[in-house]
Amino acid sequence: MADIGTAGAQRRAWLSAALLSVALLVVPFLGWLLLPRPGPVMPARREPAAALLPPPPQPELTAPREVETPPTPPTTTTPPPPPREVTAASVGPVRGVVLDPEGHPSAGAVVSCREPPGISAGADADGRFELPHEADGCTATAAQQPYGDAEPTRVAADRDNVLRLLAAGAIVGEVVDPSGRPIEAYLLAIESFTPAGSGAHANVNGRARKVSDPGGAFRLDALAPGRYVLTASSDGRPPARSRAVDVQAGRAAERVRIVLPQGATLRGRVVDAASRAPVVEAQIELDSATSSGANAISLALTDANGDYELEGVPASGPFSVRVRHQQYMAKIVSGLDARGARSTRVDVELRQLDDGGAREELTGIGAMLSLSSGRVIIAGVVEGGPAASAGLMGGDVIARIDGRSTAELELADCIQRLRGPAGTVVTVGVEREGRTLDMTIRRDVVVR
Repeated sequence: MADIGTAGAQRRAWLSAALLSVALLVVPFLGWLLLPRPGPVMPARREPAAALLPPPPQPELTAPREVETPPTPPTTTTPPPPPREVTAASVGPVRGVVLDPEGHPSAGAVVSCREPPGISAGADADGRFELPHEADGCTATAAQQPYGDAEPTRVAADRDNVLRLLAAGAIVGEVVDPSGRPIEAYLLAIESFTPAGSGAHANVNGRARKVSDPGGAFRLDALAPGRYVLTASSDGRPPARSRAVDVQAGRAAERVRIVLPQGATLRGRVVDAASRAPVVEAQIELDSATSSGANAISLALTDANGDYELEGVPASGPFSVRVRHQQYMAKIVSGLDARGARSTRVDVELRQLDDGGAREELTGIGAMLSLSSGRVIIAGVVEGGPAASAGLMGGDVIARIDGRSTAELELADCIQRLRGPAGTVVTVGVEREGRTLDMTIRRDVVVR
């Protein structure tokens, strides 16, 4: 009985548990059916982490936009003024005065700019000058004989400029024969001059003067500073030169000696080239023996037989003579050399003049020479002559003649060395546009 009672109690317990479970399920279901239902609640969507970052910058494909920046607070610094344009209206002419070494106005002085070159003006009667406005700030100097050039001075338009010429110098010396005995009467001249400054001293070369002194002494005053070569000549003694003499401002260069050797005698006969008849009263004289006027050798005249004697030609070294007659072409006979003898001979044939034809003939290369800034320049060439055929042209600088530098030679020496008998050759070193050309030229007869 006890087992039966126990089993019934267990069944009732399990039944109660089952009913309770059903009630727990049914009651919420009935509440869900009977009570109103709210709308569905959707969970928030979460973006991936990459979507939360700003996109990477992309290249700007549109036109750039003006970006407005905040205004900068004003400062107390004053901005610099704009640069002033220098014009002819803003800069006036450059004015000033040129004074001589004693402080007096120097009328007629030439004022010129060295840097930049090409600007110049003359001083008036009061020594005043006026340069154009382009000369503002240039380095200027003044030149006037017989003084030395003014020291280079920077001039400006905003002040009264003063250029002071340097004092002149002098040369003191003597002329003697090879034994040292004085030559009492002679001609003296300046053969060449290179100024110490930049001024162009015109008419300095060739200032020949007669000197008469028992001791053969001379003095040349009022010389602009620079380098001089002097030439002297007397009867029977051909032109001879001094050494190069440097003259300083306000000082005298002393003990300059010129030695005059005894000359030789040139003899010969002048005849008509066609008829061989003697040419009477033809003139024979030294040609280009000096670039100055110091040639005391008198010309010779042919006699009735066409004979002549020219005394005082150089006893050594090349020289030339000019033979002329009014009815004939003048002829320059070059390449003569007495070779130390007391006399030498040359016969000359002259051709009669043609109407409108050439008036002179010579043997050489057919080039005219001049000096420019101490350099030997070809001033021109004879058309069809040896120089022109070799390619020489005006403006070429002759640097060497037969290997000898022209810097060591005077202009007259260069002329004599380029001349010579027809058929002989001369080697010429030419400078042109920064190049040096060596040319061998065959001399020939040139008519002009």
